[in-house]
Parts: sequence; C-alpha cells; structure tokens
Amino acid sequence: MKKKHISLLRGIAVCVNAAAAAVLAVGFVAGMRAGYGSETWKEILGGKNYVETAEFQEQAASSVYDALEAAVRDSRMEKDGQYDPQRIIRLRDYLDNGTIYDEMPEKEKGNGICYRLGDLYQWSLKGTSYSDDVLNESYKPLFYGSIQEYCNECDEEYKAVVDQLVKSMKQIQREVALYQEQQKNWSAQATNVRYLLWDLGNGNVYTNVDSLQSENSQDTFAAYFKSLGSYYIYDSRTISVAQQNVGDYYSYNTHDLLEGWNIHLAGEYLVYVGIDTTFPATDVLSAAAQKYQEADQNLQPYILPMVAAAVLLVVTAIWILVLLLRLLWNMALVILNHAGIVMRVSICFVSYLLLQILLWVLSGKGVLSVAMLAGVNLVVLAVLVTDGMQRQKLLTAIQEINSEEGNTRISESGLFAINRQMAAAVNDLGDGLRHALQEQMKSERMKADLITNVSHDLKTPLTSIINYVDLLKREELHNEKANEYLEVLDQKSQRLKQLTEDLVEASRASSGNVVLDIRRIDVKELLMQTSGEFVERFEARGLQLIENFPQNPQYVDADGRRLWRIIENLFRNVEKYAMPHTRVYLDLINDGDRVAFSLKNISENPLNISPEELTERFTRGDESRSTEGSGLGLSIAKDLTEIQKGTFEIYLDGDLFKVTVSFPIASETAES
Repeated sequence: MKKKHISLLRGIAVCVNAAAAAVLAVGFVAGMRAGYGSETWKEILGGKNYVETAEFQEQAASSVYDALEAAVRDSRMEKDGQYDPQRIIRLRDYLDNGTIYDEMPEKEKGNGICYRLGDLYQWSLKGTSYSDDVLNESYKPLFYGSIQEYCNECDEEYKAVVDQLVKSMKQIQREVALYQEQQKNWSAQATNVRYLLWDLGNGNVYTNVDSLQSENSQDTFAAYFKSLGSYYIYDSRTISVAQQNVGDYYSYNTHDLLEGWNIHLAGEYLVYVGIDTTFPATDVLSAAAQKYQEADQNLQPYILPMVAAAVLLVVTAIWILVLLLRLLWNMALVILNHAGIVMRVSICFVSYLLLQILLWVLSGKGVLSVAMLAGVNLVVLAVLVTDGMQRQKLLTAIQEINSEEGNTRISESGLFAINRQMAAAVNDLGDGLRHALQEQMKSERMKADLITNVSHDLKTPLTSIINYVDLLKREELHNEKANEYLEVLDQKSQRLKQLTEDLVEASRASSGNVVLDIRRIDVKELLMQTSGEFVERFEARGLQLIENFPQNPQYVDADGRRLWRIIENLFRNVEKYAMPHTRVYLDLINDGDRVAFSLKNISENPLNISPEELTERFTRGDESRSTEGSGLGLSIAKDLTEIQKGTFEIYLDGDLFKVTVSFPIASETAES
C-alpha cells in the first residue's frame, strides 16, 4: 500500500511540474507573440518601471550623446538663442578644424580671407558662377574688396583661395541645414530630451528649453534638470559629473567629445542634459514607454501563475539535485565498501593501458607493433568472454533456484577466484533451500497424516453419537428441557462432523494430495442447482438472490465434485455472514477466454481485515464468532480453485464483499 501511495505522489508531482512548465511556456509564448522579449519579461517580473529598464537606459545614453551634439551645434550657430549670421568664418581655419569666430582681432585680419557665416550660407544656396575663369563674387570678403585684392596683398594663389571658398560653402550649407533640422526635431514639442549649454566665459546659454534662455543661475539649471527624473550634468571647471538614469553614458569623456565636435565657447562651461520622464512629447522615448506600459498590462495576468510555477520548478530542481547528491553519496559509500574489488579492477585496467602504451613505444608503428597489440587485445578479450560465460552460468543457477527447479550443483573447477567464491555460495544456498523444502514437505505430510488420523479416530464415536441422537429424537420425550438439550446436542454433533470433514478437505487441498477427475462441466447448470438448494436458507434470513446468467451453457474443464464444493462453500459463506434482508448478486460472465462467476453481498459485520487474511485457515469475517463457521470455507474454496488452474479473488469495500472465481473455457477434447 505504501508503494502505491509513493507511486501516486510521484505521478501527482510529475503532473504538477508538467503543468508548471506549461504555464511558463504559455506565458513566454504569449509574450513572444506580442513582441515582448525575455528582457521585458524579466523587468516586468522585477517590478521595474520604464525608466529603470535596460531599454530606457540605453536610449537615455544615446539621447545624452545626441543632445550634446545638438548643444555644440547651437554654440556654433546661435547668439542669445537665435541664429547668428554675423559670425565670422576664416576659410582656412574653418576647413582645418571647423573654427568659427565672434569677432576677428585686428592683428588677425590679414591672416586669411574671412566671410560672414550668413553670407557664405546664402552664397551656397545661390551657387557660384565664373566669367573668364574669374569667380563672380556675390558677397565680398571681410576686410578686403575682393578675393583678387586679398590674393594680391597676401601673395596667395587665386585658384587655391577660390577652392577653399567653394569647399567652405558646401560645408557651411551642410552644417546650417543640420542646424535648421535640429530646430524642428529638438523643440520641446518634438522631443522629451532637454539640453542646456552654459558658456561661463560670456554668459551665453544654448538650450531647447525656452524658459531657461534668460536664466543664468547654476542652482536653477540643476533643479530643473534633476526634476525631470533622468539627467546628466557636466562641469568643465571641476570635471565633475552628476547623473541619474542615463545608462552607461558616463563611459564617454565629455570634454574630449565636445572638443572633437568643435564646440564654440569663450571659456569654461556647464552642460545639462535631461529626459522628461512624464513623456509629454510624442517621440521614440514616449512610444517605447507606451509599449512597455502596454506590455506590463498585458503580462500582469501571467505574472502570479508564472512566479508560482517558477518557484515550484526551482523547488523541484533543488529536490532532484538533493536526490542526485544522495545517489552520488550512496555510490561513493558502495565504492568504499567494495574498495578491494574496485582497486583490483582499476589496477588491471591501468596496467592494460600502460602495457598498450609500452608496446606501442617499444615496437614502433610497424606490422610487428600491430600484431603484438592485437595479440594482447585478443588475450584480454578471451579473459572477458570467459568471465562473462562463468557469470552467466552462475546467473542461470540462481534463476533455477529461484524457480525451485535447480537440482544440480555448479562445478567450481576452472572458475576465476571471485567466481569460484560465488559458485560456492550459490551451491550452499541451493543446498539450504532444498533441505528447507524437503523439511517443509515432510512437515506438511506429517500434518496431513495427523489431521487424517485424528479425523478418522473422531469419526467413529461421532457417528455413534449422531445415530443415538437420531434414535432419541424419534422417542416421545415429555420433558421439555430434555428436548431442548437433545436439539443442542444434535446441532453441535453435526457441526463437529462438518468441522472434521472440512479439516480433512483443507489438508488435502493445501498439500495438493487430491485426485482430480477433470471433465467438461457446465458451470451455469451447477450454479443453478446450488442456488436452488440454498433458496430456502436464504429466504429464512431474508436474503434475495438476484441471478445474471447468459442464455447458453458455459463449459469449463474441472472436477465436478470439487467445483460443487467451491460453489457450496461460497453460498454457505453468504448464508452465514450476509446482512439479513439484503440482496445477493450472482453473476456468470464469459469474456472469450475464461468463464467467471461472482457472488456479491453486504456483510452483516464490519470487515476490518484484508482479502488475503480472509482466505487464511480459521479466519472468519465475524470476529465475535457469533456464527457457527469453521473459518475454513474460503480457504478450501481458494485451494480447490487453484489446483484446478483457476483464479480466486476477493474484493472488499467497506461492508461490500465480492468473490470472483474464474476458469479457462473448456477445450473441445475434454471428457464430457
């Protein structure tokens, strides 16, 4: 029963873990179909909001980088928050390193041709034209009347200066176009990213936050950007950084980055970048935040079941790990307990490997080496095959002993040492079992003889008692008490007679000392005859017999007298132990291979024993022994059934008692 419970618990555990795995799989599949990756699952399960996610941190770092570039472009193109076309471009410096000037010092005016930023941009839009290889100048250079004048005074080649001018116009056009596009893309209405570059040298502020354009307070700037929830602040004076929720942007060197973009400043500076985490503007960040919020809402129904499933699987994994560790520990103990054989096998194996290596090294790689290695391997193979054959011989002997068919001893000659010890142990085991079996058979014979002799000795005086009781019952006795005593004497003597007959029958059936007269018997007819004999007895106890028989005869190969005794014992059992005024069901079934009949009734007394105990000798379902049963009826019925190659099964469920007896269908050659 314990094994059944363990198997049931294991089955339940497997089903529960399979269900947990299915819950996890369904959740992940649902998330994957909706476009949510494992990272999203992990962050939602971790209870993170969007700002704390890896996706936002990555986007924030990229946004800081882009915002710094936008701030640098503002510093080159703006003054007081507006596009400044008056800035000065010295062509050579602009092409070399992108330098732009607010004013040109007097001493520098002759050190390169210069133009206003706005003039170069407008000229780039109009395009250039030439007359007799001379550029038509739409705009004059600063400090000189023309390019030719500059070339004459500064001793520079005209064509080289014109080439510089054309290249500068193209570069200016690209830069101004980027600035104009930036004005649209980086407005507060178009992006949730805010930036501010404060030039401490001249106080200029470059920002896409209009309300901060006229401010010049470090505390005001810091308070605003920190209130956004995601910010990056860099102070060039102290090279200090303050940041929150901007990912790994700190890995960049901000100062070198700004210098590389040719930032236009008059001195030290402070740069602020922030992301409004309320996401008022519609941009990439707000779209990602909306998607994450939808994912959070869609995946919430799966979270609790998946967490529970994950915990269950983790517990199961730990349990399996503990079992594996226990298994490994037990294996280690087994190895330690068998250290001798383990060492011998290990030494043989290592020696074999070393011999192989030694032969290979000494004999080289020629034919001789191959032949020697093959010879060694054949010897090892022969030893292994011989050992396997010897072990198979031992196994066969053990199987014969187990099936009680082994009468021969194993020859110990020619066996390996360990196999010789095993053979000796198997021989001793076989001798012991055979001796025990002989003693048991002897004991059974003596017991059967004793029962037969005692029963025979009791039968003669018992017959006399029964006869005298019968004679007395025929006399007219006027003493009422004497009649009562005579009736009790009759009942007890008849019971004693039945008991002696049952003892003899039980002894013969259990020992197999029964001569069977196997014939082709119609079980249906025999059941109908027996039920007819017991109908009055059943009615006396208020029992209603309900029969369910097939229409055709049902033949089996059996001893008719023994089969009738089986059926009679079962009917007697019902008569004695069934609850009065209940139904008794008698069914006869043919399944194509076997004919089975069953009796089913409700027991008058609780059945607090197992089906196996009911078929033991002298065991009765009525533990109070208020009924006059011998406790041998079911035992005799079972033994008689089994010696006729039938099956005898008892089923108990509370007070329900059911016995089923089945026999193979009769063969056509059986004697009828």
